[in-house]
Amino acid sequence: MDSMGQGVAKIDSKPCFIAKTLPGEQGKASLTKSSKGVMFAKLDTLDITADNREEPACPHFESCPGCHYLHTDYASELAYKQQALQHHLNRLGVELPTIYISPAVERLGYRNRIQLHYRHKYLGMMDGATNNVVEIPGCLALAPELKSVFDQLYKDKSWVAEHDGQGHCELYLTNDGVSVEWDQPYAHGGFSQVNNTMNEVLKASVANQVNRDEAKVETLLDLFSGEGNLSDALVDNIVVGDGSLVQRVMVDYAPDRVAQEELSFVHLDLFSESALRTFKARTEYKQFDVLLVDPPRKGFPDMALWVKAYKPKKLIYVSCNAATMVRDLQQLSELEPSKKYSIDHIELIDLFPSTYHYETLVTVSFH
Repeated sequence: MDSMGQGVAKIDSKPCFIAKTLPGEQGKASLTKSSKGVMFAKLDTLDITADNREEPACPHFESCPGCHYLHTDYASELAYKQQALQHHLNRLGVELPTIYISPAVERLGYRNRIQLHYRHKYLGMMDGATNNVVEIPGCLALAPELKSVFDQLYKDKSWVAEHDGQGHCELYLTNDGVSVEWDQPYAHGGFSQVNNTMNEVLKASVANQVNRDEAKVETLLDLFSGEGNLSDALVDNIVVGDGSLVQRVMVDYAPDRVAQEELSFVHLDLFSESALRTFKARTEYKQFDVLLVDPPRKGFPDMALWVKAYKPKKLIYVSCNAATMVRDLQQLSELEPSKKYSIDHIELIDLFPSTYHYETLVTVSFH
């Protein structure tokens, strides 16, 4: 298996990636793309099936690109994800603790947000291989709260009159019910984790890592904070020696919150070349005990610069893309060869069951 949930075959000594297959299987597949010594194919028939193959619960699995592991049991899915994460982490070249696994509570019916693509009257997931929309009226990944609104889009296609051509719509759960946005940027109404139950597990894991040793934590810098999803519990519940709460500064790009800026929240584009310099001019803190980082999929290339500037005792990196996370962590050695650090904890938190995606939490201590 590769890190994107595809089976890998060797054809004429070239790797060929075939979705919806498992190690040990044999059969026939049709080539769909070949470039730079890499091939992609679509499964036609299987002559030999793997022992861990099972019938997919979802009727759309074979054609839908949204899920990747419903043709096998959940234990195998977690094993493939752990294998993928370990492969990325090995690039660090340092001693690593055993990966701790936090499995999903529910494998299906968890998504509180989904983006659907439309072309004319067709609505569903975009198949990158064919560039076609795959309709998924029987999708099982959705949380029950979204289902009635989702079903209505398929039953009543009057939306076509206002949304002809092509585009996308996003359904997501809010405190007031289900919101439907057409042709807006992803997470237009504010980013939130798609799995409420596992988000609570993630938040508890972050809190556990802040409290895992006896080091005194008085200040915390939360980068890519959003509205404080990962750190709210920390400042509300952790009391330092003098009886005061942990002091937190949150930083993120949030134009709609500029008017509400206080010392505890700084509106800033963290990918700007001047981000660190700008932040230094706008905060009174010269050092933070804990640096909490939760960037988007492209990671945070300048993270090591922030570590150097604010000398945290501990870095907690939360990532939805292990490849960019490892790239960012590698820079810690390159930037400060004289400063020793250790990776104390690695956790795979399965926020996205049935897909190849997962969340990783890494705790780094500086000595």
